[in-house]
Amino acid sequence: MRRFIEFVVRYKNYITLTTLVVMSFALMSFGELSRLGGFRAVIVGSIGWVQSAFAWVPNPVALKSENASLRELNLQLSIESARFRQAMVENGRLRKMLQLPQHTEMPLIATDVIGKTTTELRNFATINRGTEGGIVEGMACITDAGLVGMIVGTSPKYGVIRLLHNRDTRIAARVYRSNVDGIIQWEGEEQISLKDVPRTADVKVGDLVLTSRFSSRFPSNIVIGYVTSVTDEENSLFRKILVEPAVDFSSLSQVFVIDWLPDPERIALEDSLMRRPSTERRR
Repeated sequence: MRRFIEFVVRYKNYITLTTLVVMSFALMSFGELSRLGGFRAVIVGSIGWVQSAFAWVPNPVALKSENASLRELNLQLSIESARFRQAMVENGRLRKMLQLPQHTEMPLIATDVIGKTTTELRNFATINRGTEGGIVEGMACITDAGLVGMIVGTSPKYGVIRLLHNRDTRIAARVYRSNVDGIIQWEGEEQISLKDVPRTADVKVGDLVLTSRFSSRFPSNIVIGYVTSVTDEENSLFRKILVEPAVDFSSLSQVFVIDWLPDPERIALEDSLMRRPSTERRR
C-alpha cells in the first residue's frame, strides 16, 4: 500500500493529465458539446477539491532532494564554524606573540612552523625562514610561553630547530626562587629533567626554571618550565627533578628566533676542553 501511495504521489500530475484526456475523448464522443460546459465545471471543481484534500501528503522525491540540500548546507556551516573557531584561537595566540617584543630587549625574527620531524628520540621543527631571512645556526628560539630550542640547520629559505624534547639537548638552567643551578636534559619522557642538583638543594614543586647566566649557548632568564616532581634517588647524591616545559609543543605554530649568537671563542674553548681525554683534563 505504501509503494502504491508513493507511486501515485510521484506521478500524480501524469495520472491526472491522462485521466482528463481520456474523459475528454469520452465526452466528445457523445456529440452534444452544449452539455460539456456544466460537466467540465463540475470536473474541474472536483479535481481542485481532491488536490486540496491530498495536499498534506508529502512528496518523497521532493523531501529527499530537500534533505540532501540541508545536509550539504549543514556541512558547509560546520566547516565555516570550525574555521572561525580556529581563526579565533590563532588570533589570540598571535596577539600574545606580538606582545613578546615589548617585554624583551633582544631583537626577534618572527617565523612560522611548517613541519615537525622525529628521528630516534630527536625532535625537530622546520620554520619558513632561513639564511636569507637572517637565521643562523646557534640562535635560540622562543614563544610567548618560553624556550623552544635552538637552530641547528639552515638553508636559504628554511631553518631547523632542535626542540627541548631531544636527547641531544643540554641547557644550563637555574631555579628562579632558590637560584639552584642544574642541567636540563630530555630522557624520553613527556617531561624534561633538571639534572646534577644535590639532594640538599632547595627545590620545590611549582618552582620556575629559567636559562642560567652560565649558559654559553642560550641567553639568560628565558622561561623553560615548572618543576612538577622532586624525589631523592637511592644511592645517589642528586635529586630526580622533572620539569614541565612552558611551551605546548603539540600546538607549536609560530616561533620567534632571537637574533643573538653566543660568543664563538668561548664555545670553541669549552668544546675543545670537552674533547680532550679525561686523563689530560685532570693534569
